[in-house]
Amino acid sequence: MNFEKILNRFKLISGLADDEAQKWGDLIKESNSYVRGLVTKVELFDSDEDRIDNASAVYAYYRYICYNVDEESSFSAGTLKVNLNQNKLTYAKKMWESELEGLSDLTDTSESNSTFVFKRV
Repeated sequence: MNFEKILNRFKLISGLADDEAQKWGDLIKESNSYVRGLVTKVELFDSDEDRIDNASAVYAYYRYICYNVDEESSFSAGTLKVNLNQNKLTYAKKMWESELEGLSDLTDTSESNSTFVFKRV
């Protein structure tokens, strides 16, 4: 893990200043652990490590947005209601899904190992 590289990418994506981004260091480390846990390929090239670090930054950003969603960032104009945080959350989720798809050659993407979804009892 190249923490500084992940932190710099996280700052770039989130727009946070150095001191504010540093506060999220534990989240970044946890995100890197999670992404590395998805990787099943044993022998990694430097380019693979770079992709994992980039995906870790994006996943950290997605989690950061999830932690910071509130209702105060919405407004209405007539019949139109805009929720800025929901837009950020949707964008962050799409970024994460795209990064995850980009790691598909490093992960086990079989149906049995996909994300569990509990639909009903």
